[in-house]
Amino acid sequence: MATLTLANVHEAVQKLVAFLKSGQDARQPEGDVNMLFTSSSEEKQASVEIEVAFITSPVAHRVPLYFVVPHEIMLGTICLITNPPQDSYERKVLALAEDSDPIAQRVKRIMDTKNLNAKINDPVSVRAFSKSYDNFILYDVKKFPKQLTGEFLGHQRLPVWIAKSANLSEALTTASKTVVVPRRGANAAVCRVGHTGLSVSQLEENITVFIDSLVQSPRGCRAADILHIRVAGTNAAGKRAGLPIFGHPFELVASEKEAHPSKKSKIEN
Repeated sequence: MATLTLANVHEAVQKLVAFLKSGQDARQPEGDVNMLFTSSSEEKQASVEIEVAFITSPVAHRVPLYFVVPHEIMLGTICLITNPPQDSYERKVLALAEDSDPIAQRVKRIMDTKNLNAKINDPVSVRAFSKSYDNFILYDVKKFPKQLTGEFLGHQRLPVWIAKSANLSEALTTASKTVVVPRRGANAAVCRVGHTGLSVSQLEENITVFIDSLVQSPRGCRAADILHIRVAGTNAAGKRAGLPIFGHPFELVASEKEAHPSKKSKIEN
C-alpha cells in the first residue's frame, strides 16, 4: 500500500501544544478553593487530535477501527465494561489499583453487559451514560454492545474494544494507548492521539505511527482517498485550532485546446 509523506509535523505539534497550554491559567480563577485540593500532577490536560478529511467517504460500520500507538492517549476517568459477572473483574481491578497501577486507579465503574442491557436501554439513559465518564473500555466482551453505537458514538465517547488477556494490567495499558477511528460514513473523522501531558516528540511519534497504520491496514483507508490531515485541539477558552500536516497532491491536467493552441488564421486584405 502507498504511504503518506507528512510535512512539518514537529513544528505543527509544537505550535498546537503552545496554543492549547496558553489558556490553562484561565481555566481556574485565582484563589479557587478547588486549587487547594489539586496537585500539580493532576493539572487538567488538553487532548491532541488528528482530523482526517476524505475525498471518498469510507463505508459506514457500527464498530470503529483501533490502532495502538507508543504512548498513552487517555485522559480522565474510565468505565470498564465486561462479560458477566462483573464481581470478578472488580476484585482484579481493585487489586491492581492497590498495587498503584495508574490505569486501574482511574477506573471508576465496572459494569457487565447484562447490567448494561438492563440499565442503559433508551436514548435518555444512553446520553447520560456517555457523559458520565471520560473513557470507556470493553474488555473480554464477545459482541459489541448496541448501546455503545449510534446515539452513544455521537457524543464522542468512543469505546476501546480489547480482547481478553491473561494480564489485565497489560490489557488496560494497551487500551490507554489505542486510537479509535469512527466509521460513520462521514467525509471526515476526528481521532484523539494524545494530550498536552506528553512531550512534542512523543506526540509526533504517536501521530506518525497512527497515520502509517491507518493507510497500511486493509481495513483502513487508501492514501489516495485522503484529502487532508490536520493536528487539532480545543483550548481552555473553547477556541479550536487545526494545523495542516498533509494535503492531497492534485495534478491539473491541461485540456487539449490548452495543450495544442490553434494557430490564428491570417487575414487577407
